[in-house]
Amino acid sequence: MPAVITHHLFGEEAVSLLPEGIIQNQEELLAFLLGNQGPDPLFSRALTIPEAAHNCHVLARKMHDGKVLEAFMALHQGVSHLPEQDKTLGRAFVLGLLGHYLLDSRAHAFVYAQQDDLTQANPELEDAQHELHAIIESDIDTWMLWSMRHLTVLESPAADYLARTERVDRVAGALVSAMAQSVFGLSINPEEYGGAVSNYETIFRLIDPLESLKVQAIARVEMLLRSHSMARALAHSAKGSDECPAANLEHRRWKNPYTDEPSSKSFADLFFEALEIWEELSEAYVKADEKTLAPLMGKLNYDGKPVER
Repeated sequence: MPAVITHHLFGEEAVSLLPEGIIQNQEELLAFLLGNQGPDPLFSRALTIPEAAHNCHVLARKMHDGKVLEAFMALHQGVSHLPEQDKTLGRAFVLGLLGHYLLDSRAHAFVYAQQDDLTQANPELEDAQHELHAIIESDIDTWMLWSMRHLTVLESPAADYLARTERVDRVAGALVSAMAQSVFGLSINPEEYGGAVSNYETIFRLIDPLESLKVQAIARVEMLLRSHSMARALAHSAKGSDECPAANLEHRRWKNPYTDEPSSKSFADLFFEALEIWEELSEAYVKADEKTLAPLMGKLNYDGKPVER
């Protein structure tokens, strides 16, 4: 889910609902907010050896698909194995990952429902599923930044929401690497996570804003090889607006593609409903209370799809 801005905004709201003392300083806040980007930066890993990049991409997909509770419990255990001076920073990061999962699992079905509707309305878009998904989410990103902060990516670039320190990269990388091996059987060097975030940051610095000449040039090169431009799909518009068809502000009916459950909720409804769950969910996670965590997570993967584990 390339909604880098929306996940950051969710983290900014969620941090105020954490128990006092969980986030103790600015570096831990950076770790928490970076964690709110979830596995998404791993999809961007490129400037490394091919096998390492491949494993990062596989990990991102596997984290999205299943073993959610198992992965989070492994991350929780991983924090306990960190050096004493890194434990609170690690805890902040994994709590951020939990925030990402919560928003994804509650809002992703909404995005997929729109994607399906657009494809049904225009079958020629069948080969543009990834681009459609990115366009919907970048439109929501742009609107969320405008509606919640009255800013655009000109004043508040998406890449800036990936701020971190070398220590955050190191601690986060150690946790992700250990979890990848223990839960998914993937060998990933701890340095790969920080590299993935750096690649993710570079992408947004290159493509934003949507109206720039540079992204149009990148898109022209892309389309020599493929039918649609992912760079243009990912890019955020610099035009702030109170209107956003992708956010369903008119509360039109839509259907969950996984459960067929009808809904008329807007994206904002789903965003704030997730925040209502956050306080109880994060408290249960800090306590490693699996009995409370499991029903709160609802056996949903990151896409909002019901799964067994």
